[in-house]
Amino acid sequence: MDKLSRSDSTFIGLIILMLLGKATWEYFDVTHPIVQQWTATWSAILVVAVLGSVCIKLAPKAGFPEIWDKDVTNKQRFVIPILLGIGFSIIEILVGLALQLPNIHVQFPFSIPVYVSGGIFLEILYHLIPVVTLTWLISTLLLKGEKQNQVFIAVAILASLWEPVMQITGMQQMGMLTSAFFAAGLFTFIFAGNLIPTTLFKKYGFLAPVIWRLADYSIWHVIWPMLYY
Repeated sequence: MDKLSRSDSTFIGLIILMLLGKATWEYFDVTHPIVQQWTATWSAILVVAVLGSVCIKLAPKAGFPEIWDKDVTNKQRFVIPILLGIGFSIIEILVGLALQLPNIHVQFPFSIPVYVSGGIFLEILYHLIPVVTLTWLISTLLLKGEKQNQVFIAVAILASLWEPVMQITGMQQMGMLTSAFFAAGLFTFIFAGNLIPTTLFKKYGFLAPVIWRLADYSIWHVIWPMLYY
């Protein structure tokens, strides 16, 4: 049996962190609507963990750096994603103020396990699994390693459309969209919130988008609600 690499161990650590977050809010019976509506049941989390473990091994074959790739610096792996995540959270705050959004966030301290677990889950579900799988199938298998970057760009755009389509559709059904201009702006914003971590993944490995999302969530979902509401 091969010894686990540092990248393998780190991904396992992310899975454990995701499971601990889920266990924490289950134990304390957190009943916030976000938690109730979230699709991450135990079975969903376990399936995502297994599929994610497969895809993290396929990632280098599809042209993605390993989590601790020697050619990626810690500045690229941590500092750049943190700065981008903070910047994105500031835009979210400004948008929330402009729309006069109510307090939609899970209350502290349960916000910490909910958004840490949720952030890891979403990065695996929205980006790691679909982007690696499709890039590997199309570029590595079908095209024999050719046009890897072109395939990634196409796949990244498609994967980044998933969440905004779901969000805008849901908001439209609830009557929350005041105009086509507003809907288009919100769509673009959510699209960017998916394309940024997908690009970070391609350039710097899977830890970079996780750090980006957790930096964003730490401001938008944890610190900001404590200061404002």
